[in-house]
Amino acid sequence: MQPHEDAVQTPSPVQSPPLAASSIMRSISGSQKPRPGASSILFSPTTDPLSQSELSLPIRTSSTSRRPQSASLFRSTILNNTPPGSPRDASPASTVRSTRSPARTMTGSIFAGTAGFKASLLDTGAADSPGDPLNLVLKSFVPHVAIHASEDVDDLVNAKGFEKGLWELLRPFGERIMGKVNVRDSNGVSRAWEDFSLRFTKFGDHSNLQIPDALAGLNGSEKQSGRAKESLTTDVEKVVERHLSFAEEAFRGTMEPQTPTRMGLDVEATSPYYALYLRRLLSGMPLAPHESFAHPVACVMAISSRNPNPIEALHRLYTETREGEKRYPVWVDGEYLRYYILVHDEENSDISKSMALFEQMKRNFGLHCHLLRLRSSESAETDDDSIPLPRSDWMTAAEELADIEESETKEDFEDPTRHIFESDATAIRTFVREMATQSLIPTMERNISVWNDQVASKRKGISGRFMSLSKRWAFGGSSRSSGIASSSSNYDASGFYRPDSPEAIMRRLADFAFMLRDWKLAMSTYDLLRTDFQNDKAWKYHAAANEMAAFALLIMPQNMSSKTRIETINQMLDNAFYSYLTRCNSLYGATRCIVLALELLRLRGGSGIDEAVRWGIKVLESRLMGKIGDALLKERMAICYASKSGAGSQAWGSRRRKSALWSVLGAEAWVAQEKYIQAQKCLNEARKMYSLLPGENGIQRFEVASDFLAMLNDQVKQGLQFDLLGPEESLVDVEEETFDHDDRRTRRTSMINPLGGATAAGMETASLQSQGDVSGPSKDGFG
Repeated sequence: MQPHEDAVQTPSPVQSPPLAASSIMRSISGSQKPRPGASSILFSPTTDPLSQSELSLPIRTSSTSRRPQSASLFRSTILNNTPPGSPRDASPASTVRSTRSPARTMTGSIFAGTAGFKASLLDTGAADSPGDPLNLVLKSFVPHVAIHASEDVDDLVNAKGFEKGLWELLRPFGERIMGKVNVRDSNGVSRAWEDFSLRFTKFGDHSNLQIPDALAGLNGSEKQSGRAKESLTTDVEKVVERHLSFAEEAFRGTMEPQTPTRMGLDVEATSPYYALYLRRLLSGMPLAPHESFAHPVACVMAISSRNPNPIEALHRLYTETREGEKRYPVWVDGEYLRYYILVHDEENSDISKSMALFEQMKRNFGLHCHLLRLRSSESAETDDDSIPLPRSDWMTAAEELADIEESETKEDFEDPTRHIFESDATAIRTFVREMATQSLIPTMERNISVWNDQVASKRKGISGRFMSLSKRWAFGGSSRSSGIASSSSNYDASGFYRPDSPEAIMRRLADFAFMLRDWKLAMSTYDLLRTDFQNDKAWKYHAAANEMAAFALLIMPQNMSSKTRIETINQMLDNAFYSYLTRCNSLYGATRCIVLALELLRLRGGSGIDEAVRWGIKVLESRLMGKIGDALLKERMAICYASKSGAGSQAWGSRRRKSALWSVLGAEAWVAQEKYIQAQKCLNEARKMYSLLPGENGIQRFEVASDFLAMLNDQVKQGLQFDLLGPEESLVDVEEETFDHDDRRTRRTSMINPLGGATAAGMETASLQSQGDVSGPSKDGFG
């Protein structure tokens, strides 16, 4: 994927961002005061372009609950033109970033006409846009590399100011590898990627461990497993709620508050809070037996030039990865790549001795070695060659929540931003690129080739299909009639497949292909595994295979009819959702599956948008998400419908009325949580959608619906503590507005004072069979 043409060189960042809620609010200048007597509800659509969604407010420095030092913890949602996931300013991992996130579906370009679904989603701008859900999918399902360092390495890195050791220092550099990375697919075709990334993890940290249900009751681990499942989603809710509260406090702390009445939901850019929700949801990917994305593809074993017995230390580190207490569970394949690095102390060690030791390492351990030269002193902000090291974008929700809570309770809390020498950043970037391009990716490609030839090809042939049928219909009777899998199954009674079983090998094959973006091979392998897992009644495996098969099918180009595609994808999602939620009680798996499928369907456009909203409604009905996720999802469904363009001057086939309805529901959800800034955005988007409808199809003829909007607006105004009309004016007369739809003049009633206590359940709406909802020849990514 090529970078955007408008990508720019990022300037040096400031230490503590002076702005808060920049993607939430823009201070309206003093010259743009509301016209006396004008309604704050109605405005001309021409004065509210979608690009006016980047707003900024100063941080409330007088607050006792939030200190300026903690502002950097909320960078992902407060920096101007920097959505969550974009490389931070002057990031050592990358110097190019996009300033927009074109989340709008591409129904008017590559998905138009008969070409439709033939193109891949990776050919859209959404794949290159930091913060876009598609980009988050590509960044989340990436190879994981464990870091296992000796004590002398940790001591050296601790002296540089990194208390968590080498893993903390390397972590941000893996999130975007410098330069182009060439990857070969199963057919030998090479393609260069500019956004390839890795995920560095700490060896022995099993905080994300997910124990199989069959083992959950052993050794008293049942309660622990239940708490882990619950915390995966609750921590995400808490983190996003803290970011929202920070923005609300920043707004209330302004000297001259301004209400953001001109701002609505941005169809073009992903909401920073929604992107943060997805990012924290995906960063908590469990170390589970049913999928291998969180399993290590490689392990980096590091020693320093200070070590008195370096070769023995490397042997000890290797032994600990296989036999030590920190080793991975039995369902993780232990034959992952071992990579050895020698950390040279530039200030206290002799480089000639380190070079000789490095040559000895290569003779003993092979070519998967690297000499990393670092300075041992701590870098200060005032140093000439010092650059800030950004915090990891892919920290877990539990990590970020712990940092935020520490900033609130610790009196001497300091800005967590660390600095490193530019020479160290260059050395680490070189190391990460060399390891990825010369060792990690070639090893993955070789394993894919071997597994595909020796295992998958046999299962895909006639003999393999016959064996699958014989397992299913053993001894003339169906295995479905029994309560357990057939005796010929490789599914262990403990609830997982052994790493050397054909099913586990093929699952790793499919996951490796997905991580290297070989969608065709991944899709065919997942599809084959779906049947095997169903026959063995390995329901969590079955759910995960259906989930990833649907993702691969949605991303890859396919020559299928629209009906066949819809039926195939819906069947996969149905199987995944039912198995995750009903059979396995996996709230995390069900939420991840449907939310990501919703976004991929939305990008396909056309009838895919209606299917996306249908799945979103299913998530809401199942109550999988908390209050924050519920409100964000309602916002997202409003954007889904708003992104569907109609045909002709009357926009036949658009979904403006449905988009407005979901915006109103989103506003109601935000008001209930006292998040009035987000509620104001939803209300403004609803008004804009209604204003685009012809006069006789608007909402002004429905008294209960108008009163309900007026009630919400009044609650938002009270929450923002600002009255556009002055303290003495409590009623606004009817305002006339002229629209160009068929030269009709409409009169809209006031929405400032509610006339009754209407509720959302009793809200009246116009018939959905109106000019805004009639099916028409809209361009459809599904055919």
